[in-house]
Amino acid sequence: MKISRFEGEVSKSKAEAVIIPFYEDRIPSSSMEFLGIDRIPESVKNTGFTGKKGQVFRAMDTTRGQMQLWTGLGKESEYCPETFRRSYSSAYSYFRDSKIRNCLIILPGTDNANEAFEAAYILKLTLYSFDEFRSEKTSADLKEVYIATGEKQDIIDRAVSVAEATNFTRNLANLPPSRGTPSLFEERSREIENLKITVLGRDDFIRMGMGGIEGVSRAAKEPAKMIIMEYGSSDEKPIMIVGKGITFDSGGISIKPADNMDEMKFDKSGASTVLGIMKLASDLKLKKHIIGIMPLAENLPGGSAYKPGDILKHYNGKTSEVLSTDAEGRLVLADALAYGVEKYNPAKVIDIATLTGACVIALGNNIAGLMGNDRDLKEKLKKASERTWEKVWEMPIDDDFRNQIKSEVADIKNIGGKEGGAETAGAFLENFVNGRPWVHLDIAGTAWTQAKTAKADYLPKGATGFGVRLLYEFLCS
Repeated sequence: MKISRFEGEVSKSKAEAVIIPFYEDRIPSSSMEFLGIDRIPESVKNTGFTGKKGQVFRAMDTTRGQMQLWTGLGKESEYCPETFRRSYSSAYSYFRDSKIRNCLIILPGTDNANEAFEAAYILKLTLYSFDEFRSEKTSADLKEVYIATGEKQDIIDRAVSVAEATNFTRNLANLPPSRGTPSLFEERSREIENLKITVLGRDDFIRMGMGGIEGVSRAAKEPAKMIIMEYGSSDEKPIMIVGKGITFDSGGISIKPADNMDEMKFDKSGASTVLGIMKLASDLKLKKHIIGIMPLAENLPGGSAYKPGDILKHYNGKTSEVLSTDAEGRLVLADALAYGVEKYNPAKVIDIATLTGACVIALGNNIAGLMGNDRDLKEKLKKASERTWEKVWEMPIDDDFRNQIKSEVADIKNIGGKEGGAETAGAFLENFVNGRPWVHLDIAGTAWTQAKTAKADYLPKGATGFGVRLLYEFLCS
């Protein structure tokens, strides 16, 4: 699909379909110019269309031979970027099952640069489909899209790159567990230009004292890997981004219930996001020094599996008592964080992980948990979140939570009880960053959608790619 800025008078467009915005209390001048009206006709109001958020009225303009998608934005005083995303996505959804090959997008004109970006970005997210394993493909027929904007094509091209990296991440996270393996992640990482790749395996874990990832992966036949990717100049201290990559999580000996266990293919979403942001940095040639680390393993039961009661020794020498083998993500992240901090001396550290069900209980499916040890880093990520659909909420790590994970037989234990489960997981990870400025993002609720919790038309059922645009906005700021 090619997305371009429209050149010429919109009224002379030959597009098969046109998206036209409406407020409840006003018609944007761009829409008035195209339609030649200054209010919604009574005949249209009688159909129920009043310009409310998310409403879409389809009308066939027989004179122009165009399908018009009148798109409601709600009250102008309440208009915001998320309103734009959701409302335009509702209109874009029409293209999933239509034979429309080209369309023109008219913008409200409130914030031209941002709207041009969002129009292209959300279109790519809305029309994404994971159909690699379907005999009948579900991709839309749309081939050419024109955005009526005075902004430069560069803004649209950048939006397309960010969206494609997000969809690349969604593809990885959506892969079934027997396909989306640690080896597949290595293949994908080596396909990205401008990355220096280092891969550690089981022998390295044993030799280097990475007891967390060695223990978690012990019963799996699929070899675990820790993939380290370096992008950009080595003259400045890097930003290090670490993503949890449990390519399938059965819970191990502390096995999960059978219901919804298929969703544990999404436990690799953090690693998928890291690979997505590294691809984006390369595609856009960002002038940054970035280290991306993906600890990748399956968590399965078996005769050689690590067990509740085991004590693991991590890369930095700290020991952890295993009370639940289903709290495995923090164990593999611990080694990745400790290794990356020592090896690369990063200026800032961010980890992203589908870490705790407790975070889902606390914040639901639309907000990620944010915690860490550096106020400035937390604030920058919050501000980046305000520019995207990826919402975050700060959660505390204090001495009460640190005390909850103290062990009587090791330095720390890998769970601290039901109370404050998200925060105690963060407190566990804090032990492995050696005081570096660090933020932990718990995306357990936001990494994928189910039918009952679908976030918007632009994020249908499946992986969301949460974190790619958030981290891109952070890096650019």
